[in-house]
Amino acid sequence: MPDIPVPQTVLLGSLPTAGRLALTRLLQQLGLRVTNVSEDPTEFITQVRRLRPALLIVGERQLRGLEVLSRHVVLPVLLYCESQPLPGMMREASRWGVFDYILAGAAALEWSNTILRKLEVAPVQPVSSWHSVSRAAAVPGLPSGVVVIGGSTGSPEVVEQLVRSLPATLACAVVVAVHLPASFLNSFVKRLARASSLPVIAAGAGTQLTPGCILVAPGGHNLVVRSALHTPWQCWQTDFSTESSPSGDEPSIDILMRSVAHTVGNNVLGVVLTGMGRDGTLGAQAIRQHGGTVLAQDEASSVLFSMPNSVIQAGWANAVLPLVELPEAIVQYTAQFRRTASGVRSTRFSVPSSCRLVEL
Repeated sequence: MPDIPVPQTVLLGSLPTAGRLALTRLLQQLGLRVTNVSEDPTEFITQVRRLRPALLIVGERQLRGLEVLSRHVVLPVLLYCESQPLPGMMREASRWGVFDYILAGAAALEWSNTILRKLEVAPVQPVSSWHSVSRAAAVPGLPSGVVVIGGSTGSPEVVEQLVRSLPATLACAVVVAVHLPASFLNSFVKRLARASSLPVIAAGAGTQLTPGCILVAPGGHNLVVRSALHTPWQCWQTDFSTESSPSGDEPSIDILMRSVAHTVGNNVLGVVLTGMGRDGTLGAQAIRQHGGTVLAQDEASSVLFSMPNSVIQAGWANAVLPLVELPEAIVQYTAQFRRTASGVRSTRFSVPSSCRLVEL
């Protein structure tokens, strides 16, 4: 972890006296500047703007203040809780920058080391770049939506042209499913990575969808997108399905699109490209029925028009576009997605090794 050149400020909200004192001692041992903040939302915002903290630690009573603050800036927040928080509350609080929580009442040594572990993974903003933090640069969370691109014959070249024109500022996640043998996965991922300014990775079980990242479905498997389980945080991840492909193709575009529509809702854009058969038609239907949008490649720019034509004939295409117009259309449609938290590259607290075991 990189060293931080100047002391970082941590703001402590309205906490129980014992907890506030223990946190203050621990944070000061790490070389951090600790300041208490007002419970009044207006004064709270004023102090944040003046002190430009790297991290907030607040109690549950100040969640309303975080909601107000998030209209101006979203900073990393640890929530101080008297008891185990409900998952629903944590998902809601994540919209305001809360990335984790700490519990009161634990044994001092265990409690100290728990705090240290959470600080090590805190998405802390550098002091020098605090002024650039905005609502569009929240702590890591959900992408603004999901684009599912599916195709078959002739699609590898088409997908390469598409991703080459997608901007690095894309706030949604992109999942690509093309009918290719499993042995072609690595070479296809490398090919797209060379063409795109966005990161490109192979999707697997448990791969999280993140803003501006392109996931590629492996051949020989049916990929789905689901909400992550066993975590208080709201996030989407890929998994493999044992469901049989309606078209017999793997990865099944129908299965992938249906899962994304069921999981994400109306912030979904489906793009059906050149290919043989009907795969993608049932998926396009699911996307439209959940309020999403579907684009189909036109006949003139398709190697085989069967797949997009099936979607068009079924009445599920919102628009039929030539390849050269698809990238701009993707950017325009995804800009209308309801904004959710997006990820930022961040520095971390540099926790000295000597502070591993701290008895308060």
